Amino acid sequence: MEWHHFEYFKQLAKLENMSETAKILNVSQSALSRAIKNLEKELGVPLFNRIGRKLKLNQYGIDFLHTTNNIVGEMEIYKNQVAHDTNIESGKLTIGFLHSVGVTYISDFLKAFKKKFPKIRLKLIQNHAKKLLEMLDDGEVDIIVTTVSEITPNTQFEPLLEEELYITLNDTHPLAHHDQISIKALYDEKFILLKQNYVLREQIDELFKHFDFVPEINFEGDETITIAAFISSGLGISILPHLRNIQIANLKQIPISDYVANRKIGLCYKTKNQSVPIINQTRKSLIDYFQSVK
Repeated sequence: MEWHHFEYFKQLAKLENMSETAKILNVSQSALSRAIKNLEKELGVPLFNRIGRKLKLNQYGIDFLHTTNNIVGEMEIYKNQVAHDTNIESGKLTIGFLHSVGVTYISDFLKAFKKKFPKIRLKLIQNHAKKLLEMLDDGEVDIIVTTVSEITPNTQFEPLLEEELYITLNDTHPLAHHDQISIKALYDEKFILLKQNYVLREQIDELFKHFDFVPEINFEGDETITIAAFISSGLGISILPHLRNIQIANLKQIPISDYVANRKIGLCYKTKNQSVPIINQTRKSLIDYFQSVK
């Protein structure tokens, strides 16, 4: 049963004339007749009785008209709700993002975004990159800000920013006065890192592997801000992206001298959802924001 068959049936029930109905619907009479026959075949009952040149609804047709009106009415309610929920002026949106970009970028972005679109209903979710992609695939989030990971089919990734990774330590550390630090200078250090399965941790593990280096790990956490706080307390060092907007005392971030370490931050959304007004506008707003902070 095709959606337009409901409209064909409603018009024919109203006009009771095949040629007039075909003209109103801007279809051929044979196409209209074929659609009604297919409808009757699928339902298993006739819907009209022919009386002279007119078609009159029989009891099955009267009952089906009532059902059709209910279906069309519910669809109109649904379409209106979808239009309201996807409208950039008053819609609703769920944004997922990495813990490490929440304080550094997303909080800034949301201030400007909410000022421009004050009636939008936002839901925010933090998680690690792989989980965010799962949530995007499951429809739990509409758009995510993440690092490059295993992008699934029909998912669009658009790069926003490339961040350098820095050796991050307490400003009283003996290496804190250096302009650059080699990884080889860190062999005796105690590290504070993100947990396994985080993309940033995987990058850092690759870095260690490059130097055949097995670090001593004091602590593994879920958030960069927790790691930064522990570094501030003198509990170890780490390798982190730029801690923009994070106000924690006694921290210093120094470039790595013997390894090119960086990560790409980008936005992800399901390709087919680019036509959804609120998702497309948010996408454009994120791109504009990250271009302004480069």
